[in-house]
Parts: sequence; structure tokens; C-alpha cells
Amino acid sequence: MNQKLKAGSVELEVAFTDWIKKNAYSPSEAIDFFMERSEYVRNAVDTVVEHARKKIMDRTRQHLTRLSEDTVFTAQFPMVYGCKNLDDKDMRYTVSMTIGENEAQWVGKVWADGEYLGEVHGSGSGPKANYVELARMHIESHIRCAGPFKPRLRKG
Repeated sequence: MNQKLKAGSVELEVAFTDWIKKNAYSPSEAIDFFMERSEYVRNAVDTVVEHARKKIMDRTRQHLTRLSEDTVFTAQFPMVYGCKNLDDKDMRYTVSMTIGENEAQWVGKVWADGEYLGEVHGSGSGPKANYVELARMHIESHIRCAGPFKPRLRKG
């Protein structure tokens, strides 16, 4: 068995974690993309004999699926939001927030097509404001997302 893709290997989990953080996917959404696009997986698969590749890839995918269902593992990643911009391009972003007594400041990190595009900074105030929704509306207007804003609750 290839040690790089061995289910449960620390090296595999570190590579998966790093890839998720670099490409801004939630763990459960990242598995297929990681398996298809990751340089780590490509290099590991190249060292496996042809007839064993499918079995190893299946076991690796199953392990990553179990890992992405572990709440302790998923808690280390920010919520990833998605929308389509006016050019029908899929956009993804995360929101980091600092909340004060009656105000909040946020930073939205934005990705499209596997490429990090940069940050959107903003702030808002109000004693009963929903700062996450306010931040999301600001970020989506800045990256020119099409259609009406749709609030999204975190799963789990």
C-alpha cells in the first residue's frame, strides 16, 4: 500500500488540511477536488502500480469522508460561502469577524476557480445587527454576485 495515501496517515491528513485552507472549501465539499487536483495525490498515485490505484483511491476517499464528518476536524475551518458573480463565475469566500459592543469589523477572503483573489474589508454597527449577514451582503456586493442575497445557516 502506498504510505502517502494510506487511510489514517498523518501525512495524508496534513496534505488534505493544507489543501482545504489554501483553496477555501469546506471539508466535505473538498474531497473530490482534492482527489482530482491535488499535487500531493497526483504524486502519490504515480508511485502506485496501475491495478491497485482504484482500490487505494477508494479507500483514501472513504477515509477523507469519515474525517470530514468529524466535528473536531471540521471545527478548524471557517464557513465557506458561495455565489455566482455577474459573469456567471463561481465565487467562494470566508468571513473573519471582530465583534465589539455595538460594532463589528470583518475581512472576507475571496476565491474563484482555485485562485485566491484577495480580501474585502468592512465594518458595521448597531446594537442588534446580524453582523455575519451584514458582512456577507457587503462582500457579495463587492464581488458583484448576481441575484438576491440568500442567507445560509451553518450545517451541523
